[in-house]
Amino acid sequence: MSQKNNFLNEKQLKAVIHKDGPCIVYAGPGSGKTTVITHRIYNLIMEYGVAPDNILVISFTKAAAEEMKQRFNKLMDNSLKSNVNFGTFHSIFYRIIRGCFPSEKLNILNEKEKRNVIKNIVRTLEIENSYDEELIKEILQEIGIFKCNYYLQGSFNSNVLDKKDFDRVIDCYEAYKKDHGKIDFDDMLTKCYGALKKEPKLLEYLRRKFKYILIDEFQDINKIQFEIIKMLAQPNNNVFVVGDDDQSIYGFRGANPSFILNFNRIFPNTKRITIDSNYRSQKHIIDAANMLISKNKFRVEKKMECINENLQPLEFYSPANRVEENRLVVEIIADAISRGYSYSDIAVIYRTNLQANGIIDTLIESNLPFVCNDNIDNIFDHWVSRDIISYIRASYNQLDTQSIISIINRPTRYITKKSIKEASQYHKDLITALRVKGGLLPYQLKLINELEVAFKSIRNMKLKDAIGYIRKVVGYDQYISSYCQEKNIPSNGLFDTLDELEEACKKYEDVESLYRGINTLKNESIKPLKNNKDNNCISLLTMHSAKGLEYGVVIIIGAIEAITPHKRSIDSSELLEEERRLFYVAITRAKEQLHIISPKTRYEATVQASRFIEEMKCYDIEKAKLVKGREVVHKLFGKGSIIKVLDNIIKVRFTTNEVRDFDLATCLKNNIFK
Repeated sequence: MSQKNNFLNEKQLKAVIHKDGPCIVYAGPGSGKTTVITHRIYNLIMEYGVAPDNILVISFTKAAAEEMKQRFNKLMDNSLKSNVNFGTFHSIFYRIIRGCFPSEKLNILNEKEKRNVIKNIVRTLEIENSYDEELIKEILQEIGIFKCNYYLQGSFNSNVLDKKDFDRVIDCYEAYKKDHGKIDFDDMLTKCYGALKKEPKLLEYLRRKFKYILIDEFQDINKIQFEIIKMLAQPNNNVFVVGDDDQSIYGFRGANPSFILNFNRIFPNTKRITIDSNYRSQKHIIDAANMLISKNKFRVEKKMECINENLQPLEFYSPANRVEENRLVVEIIADAISRGYSYSDIAVIYRTNLQANGIIDTLIESNLPFVCNDNIDNIFDHWVSRDIISYIRASYNQLDTQSIISIINRPTRYITKKSIKEASQYHKDLITALRVKGGLLPYQLKLINELEVAFKSIRNMKLKDAIGYIRKVVGYDQYISSYCQEKNIPSNGLFDTLDELEEACKKYEDVESLYRGINTLKNESIKPLKNNKDNNCISLLTMHSAKGLEYGVVIIIGAIEAITPHKRSIDSSELLEEERRLFYVAITRAKEQLHIISPKTRYEATVQASRFIEEMKCYDIEKAKLVKGREVVHKLFGKGSIIKVLDNIIKVRFTTNEVRDFDLATCLKNNIFK
C-alpha cells in the first residue's frame, strides 16, 4: 500500500482500495470526497496496473473537474498524469459526438448566445412580457429540463408559458440551431444518447476504452446522463460514484436523487461505503445539521462525525423587520472583522435572489465590499415593477405616452392598438385623445375616466400607499391573477416581486427619491459582479450557489416560513425534503460561526421562524430562545430586550434604558427570564 494513503481514515481507505464492480460512496459535507476520488485513481494505476487512458472521471463543473485533475497530478509523476480522462458530462459527451459525426458542423451555442436567440424568438412571437429578463431566464431553465427528460419520459409542462407558446418557442429554437449548424449544451446529452443507441460499434469501442468510470457529485445527475452512464458501464459495471443524497438540491434543473438512493438496486452487488468524518465545521454546526437532516425520510441513514470541537455557539436572531435584519447583518460583519476575520471569510446566504436586493442596498450604504455569486436581477427591472412605476410616472406626467400605453390594459380596459394609434396621432395627451379620437364605447370611456381619476389619487399619496392603491384599488393584483390563470402558470413569483417592490419603496419618501434610488442601485449593484472572487469581499449568494463552498462566518437571512421552506414546497413532502436539504447545505458551509436570522415581520405581516430552526435544535432549546432582539422579562428589573449574546454572556437593555450583563447558564438554571 502506497505511503500516500497513510493519512486517510479507515472509511476513506476502504473506498480508495476498491477495484472492480459498482461502488457507491456516500460522502457528507467536508468529508474529503475529492481526496477519495483522486487517491482511488492513483491506486487503480499504481497498485492495480490499470492504464490511465482507461479511466474516465466525470464532474459537473469545469472548475471541479480541473481542480480534481490538478490534485491528482500532484500524486503522479509527469509521464502518467495527462492520460486520465477528466471532464464534465458535457465535455465528455461532446468528445463522443465529435468522434461519431466528424463531418457534421457542431458549432457550440454558448449560454450568452442562447439567451439572445431565445429572447429574439420570444419577442418575434409576440409572447406577452417578452422584454422581461426574468421570463427569459425561466424559459431557458425550462428548456434545459425539457431536453434532459423529454427524449426519455415524454411530455413536459411549462410553469412560465402556456403549452402552445412553449411549443412554439421550442420549435423556433430547434429550427434556428438547425439552420445555423449550432448545438447547445443540452444537445450534447441528447445527441450522445441517440448516437450510443443507434451505433453499437461506437458503444462497444467506448466500453473498451472507459473500463473504469468515476463520478463526482452523483446526487446531481439527471435522467439522460444516468442512462448514458449505464450504457457505457456495461457489462462489467466498474462504476464508482461519490455523492451525498442529503445535498441533492437541483431538482429544478432535472437532478433526481432517486439514482443515488437506488444505486444498489440498479447495479446489483454494489459495494456501499459511507465516509462521515467532517473536517470542515465545528461540532455545534455538525450536531445541528445532523438533527435537521434526520427529519427527512427519503434518504440513506447516516450521521456526520465531527473532527473539530466548538469555539462558539450557533447564533439565532429575531429582529423586528427586514430593516433591522439588514442592520444586524452589518453588526455581525463588523464583529467578525474585529475578531480577525477577513471580508472574504464571510458569506451572507439567502433562499431566493429576490432577498438580495435589500441587503445589497444596505451594504452599499455601509460602504462594505461585497461580491454577488449569482447574477442579481434588479427588483426594479422586473416587468411587474416596471408596470407599477409606469403608473406612478404617468400620474405625475400625463404626457408620458409610453408609460400610459404600457399599463392601459393592465388591468384590461379593452383599448385596442388601433384606438391607441389613431389617438396618438391626434394629441400628445393620450387620455384626452382617446376620448376624442379613440372611437371608444361608453363602457370604455368610463374605464378611461376612472384611470384618470386614479392618476390624480396616486399623485397625492405617499409612495408606498400609492403602490398599495395601484395593486388593490386600481386592480393590478387582479390583473396578475387573471394573467396567470389564462397562461396556466403559478402566480406566487409575481406576487412575491410586487411585495418586494412595495417593501423596497418604503425608504423613498417621494417619486424623485425613488428615481434616484433606482439609478443608484442599477449603477452600484453591477460593480460587485465584476469583482474578482479572490478579492477581499463579503460573498452574497443563494443557498443553491453555496453548495461546494465554505466560509469561516456564515449569515443566513430570511429564515422564515414561506421563504425557507419556500411556500410552493410546503404542501409537497418531496419538495419539502428538498427544501430541508437546501437548508442543510446552507448551514454546513460554516466552518466556525453560524448566524441565522428570522425577522418577525415580512411585508408588515407577522411571520413564523422557519421550522428548520426548531428541527435543528439538538442543544438546549431555552438557550436558543435567548437571542439578540428577543424581548424578555426579568424577575427583578422588568421588561427589556436582548442586545447582545456573546461567550455565554447576555446583554439586556431594560425599558429604563439601563443595560446589564447576565450569565447565560445562571439565567437558564434559575429561570430568571420569561
